[in-house]
Amino acid sequence: MIYNQFQSSSMQNRFSGSRGWLAFVIGLAFMTLALVALPFLLLFGAITFITLSLFGRVYLKRQLARFQKQQAGQTYQRDNEQQTDAFSNTDFKDTAFKDSTTQPARAGRTFEHNPNE
Repeated sequence: MIYNQFQSSSMQNRFSGSRGWLAFVIGLAFMTLALVALPFLLLFGAITFITLSLFGRVYLKRQLARFQKQQAGQTYQRDNEQQTDAFSNTDFKDTAFKDSTTQPARAGRTFEHNPNE
């Protein structure tokens, strides 16, 4: 009487008959679909990545050219405004804050390593 509960497995009641076969078929179909679809999914991802990389470079190159053209137009416009400007003082020009050429390329002190310290 004590071992009566171990006579039949409780899992047999859950997965027996048509429900068991249905669970088996669904699991098998899922694994097959995953193994068949995974290479195609990776191939699609690789093709998408390559396509975006190539066309992204073309797009960014076009955007950079447009930006440089716009920047060149603004500097040309700014140069014209500076020439016609009533203020000819150098304090208001962009060149007022540029580094002077009289300074050395590296300003600062270099300390030598003394192994005795």
